[in-house]
Formats: sequence, C-alpha cells, structure tokens
Amino acid sequence: MTSLKWNRIVAKVYSGLLICFFSFFCQTSPNSNNRSSDLLISDDRANLLWDQKCAVCHGVDGTPKDSVLTKPRKLRGFGIKMGFFFGGDKMREGIFKTIRDGKNQTMPSFKEELSEEEIRALVRRIERF
Repeated sequence: MTSLKWNRIVAKVYSGLLICFFSFFCQTSPNSNNRSSDLLISDDRANLLWDQKCAVCHGVDGTPKDSVLTKPRKLRGFGIKMGFFFGGDKMREGIFKTIRDGKNQTMPSFKEELSEEEIRALVRRIERF
C-alpha cells in the first residue's frame, strides 16, 4: 500500500471520529429544560427504586436472572454503554418511555407508580451500569 493511500485512510478515520465526537458533544435534548428537576432524586433513592421495581427481572447488576421465563434485556455491558455514548438523549428518552409505558406483555408500565423524576433517576441508574 502506498503512503498516499495510507494517508487518505488515516484522514478518513480521523474525520469520522471528529464527526462522532462533535455530534456527541453538541447534542441537545428536547427536555433539556427539565434536567435540573432530574437531579432532585438522589442516587441512593434511584438505587432503592431499582432494587424494589427492577432488580426482580433485570437483576441487581443489570444482568437478568436465568430463572426469569421471558428474558428481559441485559442492561449492562459494552453494547448498552455504546448506546448511551452514541445515542445520548435519544437512548435516554427511549428507556424513559419503556419504563413509563411498558413494553409488550412482559414489561409493566410504571406511570401510575413512579413520578417522572423517579423514572429519570432510574434511567440515570441504568446508565451507570
């Protein structure tokens, strides 16, 4: 491979990385004005909510138990971290909606049990895995 071709490949890789980082740091959230209220729920309270509402199916550490018949999504590991990294607010909103509204017949809706701030605290909790 010639030096010129190699330089072009390296330039394309760097350009791609710059675009990814630029888009990541320049994301805006449709709910960015609500961010201060998200912090009203402490991490300790979010941990308690996780233990009470989520750990039964999703496991204490975000890895579902083998004994659960309908296996829920694994919420820890490289894939979910990359989703938060590249998906940012879109990923957070998707998880928020799933917790609030439920999914299919297996994931219940928590909109009657949890406030918006509590659900957002759970999303932050999932992001920490």
